[in-house]
Amino acid sequence: MAKRTPEEILAQREAWLARKAAKEAGQEVPAEAPPKSDDAPKGESAEAEAPQPVAEAKTEPEQPKQKRTPEEIKAQREAFLAAKAAKAAGKVPEEPAAAPTSPPSGKTAVAEKPAPAAAKPTAKPAVAKPKKPAPKAGPVATEADSNLSRREFLNYAWLASIAIFSVGTVGVGLWFAFPNFKAGEFGGEFSIGQAGNILPSANSDPVPYTDGKFWLSNVDTEVDGETRQGVLAIYKVCTHLGCLYEWIPMTFRFECPCHGSKFELSGDYIAGPARRSLDRFVIKAVAPNGTVKETDAEGNPLVVDPEDMLIIDTGQRILGSSDITPA
Repeated sequence: MAKRTPEEILAQREAWLARKAAKEAGQEVPAEAPPKSDDAPKGESAEAEAPQPVAEAKTEPEQPKQKRTPEEIKAQREAFLAAKAAKAAGKVPEEPAAAPTSPPSGKTAVAEKPAPAAAKPTAKPAVAKPKKPAPKAGPVATEADSNLSRREFLNYAWLASIAIFSVGTVGVGLWFAFPNFKAGEFGGEFSIGQAGNILPSANSDPVPYTDGKFWLSNVDTEVDGETRQGVLAIYKVCTHLGCLYEWIPMTFRFECPCHGSKFELSGDYIAGPARRSLDRFVIKAVAPNGTVKETDAEGNPLVVDPEDMLIIDTGQRILGSSDITPA
């Protein structure tokens, strides 16, 4: 096999590059030149042996695809980002400019100058963010309204408690001021009957009335130079410390078992730690004609007739005389 000259090697390389460029551009690939044969007749010249397509490939080589400049790449990227932001905002993006293509084969090898790139924007385009939907309007309880409701509730509760306390206090006061004792209960009136039937004889043992807490005495005597004659209703509680005293027939006097205070049949003080005579209740004597006699303010014995009806008012208590000289 004969060696190829440098010119043949260069021509073959250029033909191979031209075929490759045409193949990338989608054009028709020129046929490959037949290899040089050693059996060719010796009389032919070297010029006849050279393949003809090599000259055509050398005169009109296929231009390779032109590379983009950094400015074009940056501009295309910014256009892509703007289109993406517009799509997210619901807008229709504009069609991007077509990328420059390589010139068709068959023209001169002089490459056209690329069109000047668009002016670089000074600032990035504003990306419109999607707006959030406004919340539905509705009754919203503010903090001020909540505090006001609590304050009103506390005010009402405070006023209600004061009103209840006031009503209770007034009611208890009226109950004590105007007691409503029934007849036959201590604090009320006791109708004990006709005087001639119930009264003991004068200066005899007194008659106890446990429900009314009093002794019924009929006295006809003289105490400290004063006459004591009539009926007495004597309270059964000692005036010293509130013990219940008893009538002692042997000594013919009232004696307190707690501290030894002693009193006459009329309730007058005799001796002991007590500081006053025994207390007495008011006696009402109602005559058959409706006339009413009562015990006076000093609690002296009440003179009654046998036909009078006796009523003991245990709600009206007269304190015993304190004009005494303790033993």
